[in-house]
Amino acid sequence: MKKTEKKKHSRGANAGRDVVRDWQPLFARLQDTIDWALDIARRLAGDYDEEIEAIERVRGYVHAWLEGRRVDIDMDDVLTTLAILFAAIELDVSIDSSPVISAMRGLPSMLHLPGAARDELPTVVIRRNPRRRNACGAFTHLAA
Repeated sequence: MKKTEKKKHSRGANAGRDVVRDWQPLFARLQDTIDWALDIARRLAGDYDEEIEAIERVRGYVHAWLEGRRVDIDMDDVLTTLAILFAAIELDVSIDSSPVISAMRGLPSMLHLPGAARDELPTVVIRRNPRRRNACGAFTHLAA
């Protein structure tokens, strides 16, 4: 019989799962789609420098998160960008997005997103043979 070798998965993938997904194609498509939407928002912003800066910060947030970095997001930037896009959609298609925007008002002004788990080690360690601490027989008898 051949000895079964354990496969090592790169980038912190969970080897215990039956399927280890390759998220890179999805990340590439997401980045392309979000960049396309942000390009539209930038054109819609016209000459308003504050709005253009907010849109470009959102682009930076998205790129950083998709690269696996932790990101602190200013929700005002996200809401400004969404408002620009939603307003144009409402005008063109007659959709009322005010309930979506009003629901977002309850969000904190800064949102922290952990990086897309790529090169990070698992944060939880499960030991199969836990060591005893302060619970060995001699210690409990002395404490009693």
